[in-house]
Amino acid sequence: MQNENYQNVIGFEGERPTFHDAELVGIDHRPTDRELLLRFARVDGTTGTFRFVGVVSQRIVDFAEQNVVSRLLISPTYHFSAAEAGQWLRWVDSRDDSQATVDQKQIDQRIADFVAGRKALFVLEPSCGAEVAVVCDSIWLGLVPGA
Repeated sequence: MQNENYQNVIGFEGERPTFHDAELVGIDHRPTDRELLLRFARVDGTTGTFRFVGVVSQRIVDFAEQNVVSRLLISPTYHFSAAEAGQWLRWVDSRDDSQATVDQKQIDQRIADFVAGRKALFVLEPSCGAEVAVVCDSIWLGLVPGA
């Protein structure tokens, strides 16, 4: 695959590309570097890679043979309500489908960090397969034309 030129999702130039019906085809976890890369095959034939820098917390469940995106919610371009953000923050820090007991002060601090732009929240809501949530310092997107 060619080298990807990443752009910060917050300041993405032009119209942000759609990932509806894209398929999550690759996961590259780099815990020592606090990075995560998610690679998607988009319906237009291009490959999109999200690069998460300064990962604080992450959760990926139900990665299966087919992992299709319904929608991506990415702060600050998607404005999470406090209730939505709290729900996702509890989920990302749990290790099963029940809600984790996360300190409300920590949730409030992370929500304040989202609002101030110090942290970002990424959520993949699936049509089928993998569900993903990531809390990190910044999110970058690289696009590579199809073969």
